[in-house]
Amino acid sequence: MISAARGTIFKTLAVTVIATTAITLLMPKTYTASSDVFIDYKTNDPINGRLFSPVMDESYMQTQFDMIRSQAVAEKVIDSLALERTAQYQESAKQQGDARAHSQLVNRINEDTQVVTRRSSRVIEVDYSAGTPEQARDLANAVVNAYIELSQQISSSSARSRREQYNAQLEHLRKEADSIQQKLTKYQQEVGIIDPSERTDLESRQLGDLMTSLISVQNAQQEAAARNQATQGLLKSGVKVDDLPEVAQRTNINDMKAKLSDADRRLAEALEVLGNKHPKTLALIAERNELLARIGRESRGVLDAQQLDTRRLQMQEQTLKTQVEAQKKKLLEQKQHRDTITSYQRQLESVERVYNTALQKYDEILMSSNISTPDLNVLRVAEAPSSHSKPLLMKNIAASIVAGLGIGLCLALLLELSTRRLRCRDDLARSLRVPVIGHIGLH
Repeated sequence: MISAARGTIFKTLAVTVIATTAITLLMPKTYTASSDVFIDYKTNDPINGRLFSPVMDESYMQTQFDMIRSQAVAEKVIDSLALERTAQYQESAKQQGDARAHSQLVNRINEDTQVVTRRSSRVIEVDYSAGTPEQARDLANAVVNAYIELSQQISSSSARSRREQYNAQLEHLRKEADSIQQKLTKYQQEVGIIDPSERTDLESRQLGDLMTSLISVQNAQQEAAARNQATQGLLKSGVKVDDLPEVAQRTNINDMKAKLSDADRRLAEALEVLGNKHPKTLALIAERNELLARIGRESRGVLDAQQLDTRRLQMQEQTLKTQVEAQKKKLLEQKQHRDTITSYQRQLESVERVYNTALQKYDEILMSSNISTPDLNVLRVAEAPSSHSKPLLMKNIAASIVAGLGIGLCLALLLELSTRRLRCRDDLARSLRVPVIGHIGLH
């Protein structure tokens, strides 16, 4: 099919290429001038300044592109080049009205302005297309200058509009800091706490000393109670008072027991020799009874002292417990006071931190409101292009060759479908559906 219709295909291709070449030569030439602009990312908002790099903020770059192709920039371009005074604009205004002509001029400026970006770069390219090289150059530079002027106006006007508000915020923070400082000083005077640190608190050390004394007394009281209980157990088991371990350890009682033994010996000798009525025997009996009485009194005194020591330790324990509870209550009150002081200090530190940050930013606000510091720099000023950017003859011819081949193939297919022919043995078999006996020719 392609071989049979090659003439049609080549004719279609030739017509398409010739027509494209003619149209390209007849089309008005368009010249494009470009200018490179470096965007220096700075903190745009002196009050709510960002701490991260805006290079990661896609909305920032998109905002810049929208500003370049905005109506405000177009209005500035019109004013700077006096485009409304041109004959073309005056004629359009007479025919369509001033408002519509102005709107069309703004739209044409925005449509002819293109912004080209490079990946991971702060440099953008601003292109403008016009009918002459001079117009393209002048309008490209005018768009860039208008964009820079608009960016400066937005930055400085924002700072100036917020300066009064920022002054009010500084005054409010100053008063708040003074108020918190006065409350903190007054409260410290009322509770008598200068240093809220618990490590240097005398009350905490006193509580520790009381707890140590209480533990020592409790240990001694438990030991005394155990001794008293053991003594009572021995007495109930029949052990004599003067035979108790606590009593037998006393030196004076041991001395009296030794004297009692000596008195018993001498009394026994007197009874054998003198009899029980003899005055010496009676004197020895009296001496022995006196020693027994003294041993009994001393023994009972030891028991009474042991019980008294137990009661004394119990009373001392109760006293220390009362003191510990009172000291704990005092410490809790002191801790509450310290917490209140610490809260005041945190509030004061927070306000002072915000206030100091605000003071650091205030100079930036004043400078931004009085000095127009651009964050845009023109790296390359637009120049008049030496050749047109559109239409491109070779590019259009290459496209017409592809289009002509496609159109020629489509025409060949349509002709083949409209007038069906037998091109091969398979066409004969499919069309007639009869066996093929033979064929003549190469095929």
